[in-house]
This record gives sequence, C-alpha cells and structure tokens, in this order.
Amino acid sequence: MPDNKDFLDQFSDAGKPASFKEEERVPVKKEKKPINTKALAITAGVLLVLAIASYFLFFAPKIEMPNFVGMTKNDVAAWVKQQGIDATGILFNEQYDFDTDDGTILTQSITPGKKVRKDVKINFNLSKGADPDEQISVPDLYTMEKEDIQAWIQSNKLQKTKISTSYNENVDANFVIDYTFTGCEEDTFTRGCSLKINVSKGSAPAGSVTVEDFEKKPYATVESWAKSKKINLNKVEQYSDKIDKDYVISQSVSSGKTIKEGETLTVVVSLGKAVYMENVIGWDIKKFESWALKNGVSYKSNELYTDYAKGIITTQSINQGKLISEDDYLEVTVSLGNVVEFGDWYNRPYHAIKGVDGLHEKKDLENEKGADIDTKKDYKYDDNVPLGYVIYNDREVEVGGTLNVTISRGRNILLKDTDDLKWSELYTYDEYKVRQLLDANDLTYTVDYKPDSDKPSGYIHSISRADGGDLIAGVYCPQDVTITVEISSKISE
Repeated sequence: MPDNKDFLDQFSDAGKPASFKEEERVPVKKEKKPINTKALAITAGVLLVLAIASYFLFFAPKIEMPNFVGMTKNDVAAWVKQQGIDATGILFNEQYDFDTDDGTILTQSITPGKKVRKDVKINFNLSKGADPDEQISVPDLYTMEKEDIQAWIQSNKLQKTKISTSYNENVDANFVIDYTFTGCEEDTFTRGCSLKINVSKGSAPAGSVTVEDFEKKPYATVESWAKSKKINLNKVEQYSDKIDKDYVISQSVSSGKTIKEGETLTVVVSLGKAVYMENVIGWDIKKFESWALKNGVSYKSNELYTDYAKGIITTQSINQGKLISEDDYLEVTVSLGNVVEFGDWYNRPYHAIKGVDGLHEKKDLENEKGADIDTKKDYKYDDNVPLGYVIYNDREVEVGGTLNVTISRGRNILLKDTDDLKWSELYTYDEYKVRQLLDANDLTYTVDYKPDSDKPSGYIHSISRADGGDLIAGVYCPQDVTITVEISSKISE
C-alpha cells in the first residue's frame, strides 16, 4: 500500500535535516542610549539663528515706501520701475475731489517710510477733480455784472460755462443779455453741463465795415486792419497740422460781409503743430534730443547719479499725454550711471591751490549730483610728491562708495649741518644764522620775538618742533611739521 505520510513526516526527529529542525527564538533587547539634551539645545539654537538670519537676508522687506500723496500716477510708475516692484499689486481707485486737481493722488494704503517687498499690494485713491455731476445752484444771472459772474464760475469750477460779449442797444454794458444751457436745464444744472452767457458791451458805435478775407494770412495783418477800422478783435488760438504758426485758420465773419464799428471779429489763429508729451523715461538722451528738436520743444536737462545706465532719462517734469505749449517748461533728469570716474590725480593737489581745482572739490561736485561718495584719506612721506598733493587715488568709485586717497606729507628731512653752521651750536647763533640753517634744511618754520633778560637781543630765546621731536643733526623732521623759533629782544624799560 502506498505510504500516505507527509513528505517531512517520513523523517524522525533524529533523522530530519538539520536545516529543518525547529529553532528556539530568544528575544534580544537593545540597550537604549541616553539622550544628549545639551547637544539638542545647541542644535536648536543654531537652527533658530540661521532661520532669523535667513529671514532678514532673503525675506525681510527692504524697500522704503515713499509718500505719493499730492503726486501722480507717473511718479508711482517711475518708482515701481526703479525698485522692480510687481506692478500687478498696484491698484488705483478714482474718486471725485473738489479741492484736488484731476490725476493727483489723495491717499495710499501703506504708510510712508514703511519697508515693503517687491510683491507688495498697494491701493491708491486718485482724484478725478471736481464732480461733473454735482448739481450747482444757478443765481439770478440777470441781476449780476460780468465780474460777479466770473467769480461765480471760478468758485464753482465751471469749466464748461463760458462768457461771450456783444453789443446790445437795450442792455447796459456788463449785464447779461441772455444765456443758454446745453445738456440740461437751469433747475438740473450740474458742473458737467454747458452754459453760455451772453454779456452786453452796451450800444454799438456808428459806422459799418466790410470784412476782408484773412484766412491763411498772418495774424499781424488782421491786427493792423482791425485797428484801422475800429473793430474789436478776439483772438482764439488753436493747434493745426496744416496752417503755420501765427497764421489765421478761420474767421467768425465771412469776407464781403459788413459789421459795425466797435463790433467783434473772432479769428482762430494757428499755434502750429500740436505736440503731446511722450513718456521719455528710459529713453537714451540722444533719442530724446532728436525728439525735442523735431517737435520744437525747449527743455533743460539735469545730470544725476542713479541706478539707471549712463545717458538714460530718469524723470520728466511734464506728464505723458499733456499738450505742450510755449508756456510749459520741460525739465528732464539724465542719469550719470552708478560709477563715478575720478581719473588719475597723481602729483596734483588734493585741495584747490592757487585756483587749481583739487580732488577734494571734484568729489564735492559729484556729490552734488547724487554720488554720495565718502573719502578715506591716508598720509605718507614722499620725496617726489609735494606736501598736500595726491600720491594715489581710486580711479573709479561706485555711487555711495568710498574714495581712497593717499596724500603726501612731503619729504621726511634728515637734519644736517652745513659747512659753517651746526645744530649743536644753535643757541649761540643770531636770528640771521638760525634762518640760514633752517632754510638750508628746507624746514617749515615761524619766527616770533620775546623779551628775555638772559639772552642778547637777536639770539634764540627758544626753538621747538610742533611734534616735540629733537632738533639735532642726524634726526628726521617731516616737512609738514612746523618749527617755532622765538628770538630774544630787549626788555622794555
């Protein structure tokens, strides 16, 4: 019969393979190491310091928020570009404000002086000027004179309210003949509505004049004609791309028609081609000069050290889009870059001497242009460079950096005897010999006179160095150290 035992059951305990014997499992306990709390505390402290340092080095806000109240959008745009601010976080909210001109910043959401990051979110409130929809009470214009009406217009900032004048036989001069509203009625009048007020000039003078054709003729021709014919002339200026400056574009009365003496002829006179201000910030100076010359724009340029590259326009005094007139004064700032070039000042004066500009004055001049350069001076003796002259200087210095200068103290003179004069016999010499010895050694000295009963008149009372050093042969005395000599004189009786 077949054996039904399991394969392994065929083996007795003694006969089973060694690899299949049952093993006894003995648990092993690992010895726990004690925790070093001091090491953990030190590690935590180091990590905390590194975290704080990383914050201030990489994450802390570093840009100071300016005060833009009273300024414009263009001023904000220039700051955003200069500082690399993320423009998506800059928001402008417009609102009407009677007391503030259109386009002027009223408030800002971040306090001036606060440090911000480049991804800062800032809200600005921007004035739209006086509210055109504000309802204005219309006084009894028929009882008012012209000056009172003008004062009412000005005080309410009614830019669309105009006064015209004409002769009238029935209405006294300076009083209203009639007035008309456009876009509203008197009881719904707002600042945005148009109002034309016709004011009387009184009775027209006698006589009639035939009007000539003045279009495309010089305005001076119209002036001369109007004066000779006793016609009042109203000049309205307007820009034109087709009619030259100071020539007539149109006239209110056609040629061939007659008007009475004393009446008004209105002529529209060309201001020439209209020129609108470009946003020139970021332009190269040569491109700007070409634009100004082409458009006849007068300007003044100021140079200033900035973060912009050299020769780039950084500011403009007239906002982009503004129509430029003859009365406008355009100023632009041209960047000098962020590196100041001093050149080589070797053997030239540090301070100005006898009208020669010195390196010190050069640095001050550049600082007036925003260079903000400090000076670090060092002094050393030099037999070849005169006292007070430059031995070495940095050729280029970054804006806000330090200019290193080495200035000569002159020669360090070794005191020597001459053939006839000796330092050891100095106190036996009269004033003449003392001066001879000092001059022979090329020393800087002053001479004074002092009464002395123990010394003969004209001989040394005392002699000393400003640095307290000795005055004997074989000793060095710097050229910039002054020798003070006191000569004895007779005592006054």
